[in-house]
Amino acid sequence: MNSKSYYKGKDSLYKFSDEWQLNSYEFDIIKRIVRCRHKGVFHQDLQKTIDVIKIYSKEQVFKQELKEKGSIANLVTTTHKH
Repeated sequence: MNSKSYYKGKDSLYKFSDEWQLNSYEFDIIKRIVRCRHKGVFHQDLQKTIDVIKIYSKEQVFKQELKEKGSIANLVTTTHKH
């Protein structure tokens, strides 16, 4: 089932990702960590993983800020209706 020599294990990472309901960021991070020792570009893959984690973190912070602003906007709108 695994097409590359650096993919280890009985099942694919795609199956693992599906079973754990990972989003695309989580899948990419785990994929890079799991294969970095076997692929031959250890530091390069780790650096890419760090970059993806930073992007994922920024996106989550942005989503949380939007959610909080939406909650505040709903509170203000609801308060002014009464």
